[in-house]
Amino acid sequence: MLPDERSEHEPEEPDLGPEIPNVEPEESEPDLGPEIPDVSPPDGGFFGPEDAPKDLLSAFWKLVVLFNFGILAASLGALFLVFEGRIPLGGGLLTVGLLALARGLYNYWTLDLDGMGTDND
Repeated sequence: MLPDERSEHEPEEPDLGPEIPNVEPEESEPDLGPEIPDVSPPDGGFFGPEDAPKDLLSAFWKLVVLFNFGILAASLGALFLVFEGRIPLGGGLLTVGLLALARGLYNYWTLDLDGMGTDND
């Protein structure tokens, strides 16, 4: 007996519900589909770096560099201290990284966003 054939002792498959209807449009009906709203920005594009004030871009990239350097240096310093036991190198990197993070936080907290949008190019 093949695996696809049913024996006479096997029960019939249960009826699992109604037939699935055909939802394809007929030939005479146009396929309109759902109406998609226009969600593009009013100026036709996204805001980019050319739309931001130069002071804000400069402050942003300074903070990015400070935080990335601080995280990298502090992480490497902690790894050198814990796994290698190299106290001068690990301690120095950890100190420099924490100072860079502290300077980045200070610059972030003292950032004056109200005075940045007034430059005239």
